[in-house]
Amino acid sequence: MTRRLLSLVLAALAGGACERPSERDPGDRGMAGRIMLGVIVYPTSHVLTYATGEQAAEVVLTTPASLDEVVRWYRAALPLNAWDLKTQARERDGTITLYAEQHSRPLWVRLRANTGGPGTTYSLIGADVKGDTIR
Repeated sequence: MTRRLLSLVLAALAGGACERPSERDPGDRGMAGRIMLGVIVYPTSHVLTYATGEQAAEVVLTTPASLDEVVRWYRAALPLNAWDLKTQARERDGTITLYAEQHSRPLWVRLRANTGGPGTTYSLIGADVKGDTIR
């Protein structure tokens, strides 16, 4: 089921998720798809938005599942999908951030409970570190 959901996310990215095609460089969709390749999404999630930079991409998703349920799922699913869960933190506003790596590829999963209703909204943030010039 995870591969199917990932395919849906990548299809949404390729289709220009939430912005008009005239507002976004066609290369952005390809970059986002490349950076997010192999990233897992929680079942029943729907893409809200996505954004790309020169070496990073972010996909924002929502699901009707509770914050605790989604966090538990990511804590179990990341290691099962070859992601090494490095850190976990809870911010004062209740946002939970998980940081994982897969073969030196970074992934941040930032999760927060929806305000005014059930469910969870979360961001998947990935980066292309091959061309990293920071020393």
